[in-house]
Amino acid sequence: MNLRQLEVFYAVMKAGTVSGAARSLHVSQPNVTRILAHTEQQLGFALFERVKGRLTPTQEALALLPEAEKIYQQLGLFHTLTQKVGRGTQHLRIGAPPVLASTLLPPVIAILRRQSNLSIDLITGNKDELSQGLLRHELDIAVAFGDDTPPGLNQELLTTGYVQVIALERAMEAIVEPLTLAAMVQSGVEIIGLDTRDPLGGTLNRMILALAPQYQHALTVRSYSAAVELAKLGLGMALVDPWTAQGHRDNAQVQVAELSPQVPVHVSLYSANHQSPSAASRLFITRLKAQVSGDAQA
Repeated sequence: MNLRQLEVFYAVMKAGTVSGAARSLHVSQPNVTRILAHTEQQLGFALFERVKGRLTPTQEALALLPEAEKIYQQLGLFHTLTQKVGRGTQHLRIGAPPVLASTLLPPVIAILRRQSNLSIDLITGNKDELSQGLLRHELDIAVAFGDDTPPGLNQELLTTGYVQVIALERAMEAIVEPLTLAAMVQSGVEIIGLDTRDPLGGTLNRMILALAPQYQHALTVRSYSAAVELAKLGLGMALVDPWTAQGHRDNAQVQVAELSPQVPVHVSLYSANHQSPSAASRLFITRLKAQVSGDAQA
């Protein structure tokens, strides 16, 4: 099935009639009928059956629809990108986990928008999703937790913070200072676990098991913000990155303190090996490094 045949198939699926599909495609009904018949002949099975004047999709057509929708979504993104390029506008696709997309990156994006004619897509996802996005050329640059170098990617360390503990005051008071993982485990206060597929979650899980091999989290989350919300409800202590913690330092509900000894949280810039950085990417990286440097000096 070529792209034109896919276009006709999708239009008929959405409209339910040949006439409706023809209107949406701005072609004649005979043209739609001809392409549809040719498509079915090539495939060797029917896509639609006529029932009381309407086209009813076959089971085969219904099985093809989800993949057709994925292709159309990609075509829509491609169409948007070609329009931006056609207007001579620089365009940048940035990937980041939700916490960095909502804390570290907005000031940089605001500067870029004020100082340049740059259009930006900010796309959130976990580390694996961002890596795949770079490899599939769906992203130009990614900012993510970690200091490793996944296959096919370039990595550059951007900044390093340290793990913070967030909990209700009574939970903090149950810990004998200094605030160490060993003290937290011995206190009996629940430590809210982070998914081990997360870079920080994997590191903390290994450290906890080294102290207490039988330790099991009663609660495990993938999102740092979810860990904080559970801590605010008195369900345990959240171990999170400093950018998540920053938004809760003025929150009267909880206390925020740095884990001792310090456990580093690395943030890196990632790009694909197979593509050279664009002028837009280089401009973004320059502004981001300046922002991080300014934060470190403040």
